[in-house]
Amino acid sequence: MSTKDKGQDTENQLHQLREFAERPSTIYKVFTEQESGGKADRTEFKQLLLEAYQKKFDLVVLWRLDRFSREGALATLRYLKELEDHGV
Repeated sequence: MSTKDKGQDTENQLHQLREFAERPSTIYKVFTEQESGGKADRTEFKQLLLEAYQKKFDLVVLWRLDRFSREGALATLRYLKELEDHGV
């Protein structure tokens, strides 16, 4: 999430994601955090990757790509490739 002074919080993002994800399938889990996406050392982010590698789900729905990672294009693409390599 961005800082609150920018008018964003996780609730407005979660509402839209849940609405989208509940249409054709079941939500396995919601990974939410208040930490900056500018680093990978985030509790929920690491948990998402771990559970993806454990094949607990096969799809990640993002509100926007920069909500997933703000480490730059190369790092973000690397994470997406890792997920793809694990069937997500």
